[in-house]
Amino acid sequence: MPPATCSIAPNRFPGRVVAPYAHTLIEQARAEGVPLEAAAAAEADMPVQQYLDVLARACDHAGSAFGWRLGQSAKPTTYGVNGILLLACATLGEALAQVLRFESLVHDLGRSEFALEGEHAVYAWRNDCTGHPAASALSESVFSGILTCAQWLLGRPLERFALEFTHAAHAQSAAYIAKTCPAEVRWGAAANRAIFPAALLDWPLPQAQQGVLPLLQRHADELLQARHPRDAGIAAQVRQSISGRLGRGSVKLADVAQDLHLSTRTLQRRLADEGLAYQTLLDATRHELACHYLSGSALPIAEVGYLLGFQDAPAFTHAFKHWQGQGPGQYRAGASGAKPASLSKAS
Repeated sequence: MPPATCSIAPNRFPGRVVAPYAHTLIEQARAEGVPLEAAAAAEADMPVQQYLDVLARACDHAGSAFGWRLGQSAKPTTYGVNGILLLACATLGEALAQVLRFESLVHDLGRSEFALEGEHAVYAWRNDCTGHPAASALSESVFSGILTCAQWLLGRPLERFALEFTHAAHAQSAAYIAKTCPAEVRWGAAANRAIFPAALLDWPLPQAQQGVLPLLQRHADELLQARHPRDAGIAAQVRQSISGRLGRGSVKLADVAQDLHLSTRTLQRRLADEGLAYQTLLDATRHELACHYLSGSALPIAEVGYLLGFQDAPAFTHAFKHWQGQGPGQYRAGASGAKPASLSKAS
């Protein structure tokens, strides 16, 4: 279960928001004509403080309903690796379990909890940024995003549920939510919650790829572990850092060095002492994971490339041909007799 106490001190917002989640905000703000002085790089995570400041600016420009509209623009890929995990779940309840388990891979804005209360299920979200002017819009965006993705996964609308928010109603956003959402909404509540019939947890997800779930869960577990590198050999620490950054754009040597609290030059020297090069470890990590995804899942090739940090399918295909001597489609077709590359040669 998530910790019972707030992990972010009031009026101070350390942590980060994963790049796909942050760029959903940037794209929606731009779509609504919000002037943004500087946009974050496409592959970069965004500090929590910057995310909140952009959200506040968007609400000032586009009105208090911007937070709810932001959530409506969400899609599974908005949540990075966690979102792709949802595509493999068999039921809505299983998808909700993944949300709770891997939420820290998406953002450090707050934390979720879940409980059964008789015939009702209760999803609660603790807003850890209540000291910021954008706090209420943030809570509304989180619940709107969860509702949007749940309906996308189910392929049908949700009904007979209630939403509770701790903040008071803002006239514009309250009117917009009432117009676009079938929920009964209560303002000034004790917690931010969604309350719905527990039977909904058993609703099947039509596009579920259950055979992929264990593989994706293992990858997500590796990403969680990578956020807290253990004391191991330098090659293992570098691979952990690389795994933690895959799916969020290019994985640069300088970023990995920062993760390990080393200068770039020191990291290069320590790798050289073991007869290794950074690019070799990066390619080996991507190659091994690519082979596992292609042989052990039905994920589209473009999504495999995304998980490995490639900007598009052609870039992934080019790299895979260089590693494997054949394209990812050809490899998948003959994967029953193929063995994934091993990292042992790189370590």
